[in-house]
This record gives sequence, C-alpha cells and structure tokens, in this order.
Amino acid sequence: MMRRLLDWLEARFNLTEMFSLLTSFGLFPAEVDSRRPVREALDEALRAPLPSYARWPRILGVLSFILFGFVALTGLLLMFYYQPTASDAFASVTMIVRDVNFGWFVHQTHRWGAQVLLVILILRLLRFFFQGLYAPPREAIWVVAVLALLVAAHADLTGRLLPWDARGYWTTVRAMELVSLLPGLGPLCAALAGGTDLDSLVLTRFYVLHTTILPVLLFVLFYLHFSSVRRVGLSALPEPGRSGRAALKVQVYNLLILTVVIFGGLITLASLLPEPFGVPADPFATPPGARPPWYLWAAHGLVESFPALVPRPLRGLFLEAILAATILLPFLDRASGRSARGRQMVTAAGAAALLIGLILAVVGYRLEGGP
Repeated sequence: MMRRLLDWLEARFNLTEMFSLLTSFGLFPAEVDSRRPVREALDEALRAPLPSYARWPRILGVLSFILFGFVALTGLLLMFYYQPTASDAFASVTMIVRDVNFGWFVHQTHRWGAQVLLVILILRLLRFFFQGLYAPPREAIWVVAVLALLVAAHADLTGRLLPWDARGYWTTVRAMELVSLLPGLGPLCAALAGGTDLDSLVLTRFYVLHTTILPVLLFVLFYLHFSSVRRVGLSALPEPGRSGRAALKVQVYNLLILTVVIFGGLITLASLLPEPFGVPADPFATPPGARPPWYLWAAHGLVESFPALVPRPLRGLFLEAILAATILLPFLDRASGRSARGRQMVTAAGAAALLIGLILAVVGYRLEGGP
C-alpha cells in the first residue's frame, strides 16, 4: 500500500527534490540525485559511507538549526494571540501567559530557546576560530556564521520590545543607544526601525522584523551554511566508516535524541528560571539596572571605557572596525590553513581577545548597577 502511494505521488511530484531539502540543513547526511526516483536516489546515496552531522563538535550546526525551528514554531503559536500595538501589546502578552492554556510554557520556552540559540552560534564561531576552520576554501562558512550570529542577535533584540514591559523596553533603549553610535549603520538601523524614540511605529516595525524578515534571513543563512559544507566537505574527524541503512538509522536516532535533549533542557530552564513578567513600559521611569542585552555588554563596556575626550562617533567607528575585522578574518589571517603549531600566534591573540571581551562584559554589566 505504501509503495503504491509512493509511486502515485512520484508520478505527480518530484519527491526526490523535496527530500533533498533535508540534505540542505544537515538532517540527511548525503546528497541525493534529484533527477532519479526517490527510492533509487536513496539506495544510491546509502551505498557510500555516510558522514554524520550529529557528532561532537559538528553537532553545533544541526543543533542550532533544530533550535531555530523550535523558536520559529513557538513564535508562530504566540502570534495567534499577540497584538503589536503600544496600547495592546502588554495586555495581550499578559493574557497569553495567564489565560491561554500552556501560554506561559510557550512564552518561556520561546524566550529560552532564543537565548540558547545565541549561545550555540557563539560556540560554533569560537570552534571555527580556534580550530582554524575558516581556511580556504571555507571562508564563506565563517562569513555566513558571523552573519547568522548578527541576524539572530537582531531577532532577539527586536523580540525583547514586543511584550512592551519595563524591562524589555529599557533593554531596547540601551541597545539602541549603543547602535546609534555606529557611523552609517546606526542611522540605517534607525531608519529600518522607524526612529530612535520607541512608540507604536517602532513596535510595529520590530514586530515585522522579528516575525518575518529576520527569520527568513536566518533560514537563508542556514541554507547557505549547509550548502557550503556540502560543497567543501565537513571538518575532518575520525569517521566510524558506517554505510547503508545502519548509518542512516544511527543518524536518525542521534537527531531524535538531540531533539529530546533540547526540549527537555528548555522545559527545565522555563520551569526553574522563568523570565519575570513585570509592569508595563513607562518611558518616563527608568528601572534600576537597565542595561543592554547580555551579548552587548562587552561592546557597552568598551564604549564606556574610552576617555571622555574621545568623541562617541569615534568609539562607534572602533566597534565597526572590530566587526569588519571579524567578518573578514579569513582574508586577513595569513596563517589560516596552517597546522596548530603554525597558528600559535593567531590562537594566542584570539584567546587574549576573548579574555578581554569577557572582562569588558563584566564591566558593561556593572556599569548600570542594579540587580
């Protein structure tokens, strides 16, 4: 019966081409020939040894995509009830977490999923750097990874304003103050947001960015990442040499276990460390400890550590230079592609930069006082 249904669908749709989308996001470990029937294409793909995306540390790529899918799903559920206006946003979120069945759970897991996704993207970037995985021909993988982190951070930032509570409102204010220092990029972000004063127009634009534009961009970046990995190959790891359906079964089990672990972890975080839901936003009352999001603490600490004589636009230009150097690192690092011994100076410089960044993050957190 299943074979007859498959044949009927095969005659009307290109099932192999549809199935090949799984290979574009690491969910199936081999390419399939979309010109052939799906059963023949799968049999051919399973004859060769299959690499695995679900092995440490390669797991970070597919883990980030699964988290993205979970955050997108929970965000879609929240959209059914949320109202993106300054007058109704807080009341609608209050209704979600208080009156809608499992609304608090969806809200909390969405929030924690976004935070964990950012952490995973940062860890993936650190792995690429310290293992030198941006050497030719893998430059595009590094650039896409940096852009994915930037887009995910913007998606998180735009989402913080949507509840229109005091904490999210003033976190966004502090972040926009920091972004406004960036020459060129600051005015561009303000134009996209509809201005620097947070009002209904800015909230509506943040809603569109958060729910449509930024998720689509992140989805495209995930596709580009896995497409590049398929072209240039996975990072070198000792492979067990499995092939055939046994290897596919291991891959499926690994993905299922990974999904269960993610879901269990988010449930634990949502239950033990729920995001406090405070009072509505008041533009005229700054709560104590209002600071940018955690991923901007280091930038905040760096900007405020400059002497008072340094103009603030110049401080923003310095931040832009750091960002540009990070994106263009594969083209600036002439030691890329060498052995670990040949990259000792680059690795030491990266470790020092990471330590300085952590110190600046502590400084940026403590600048505002409060809890």
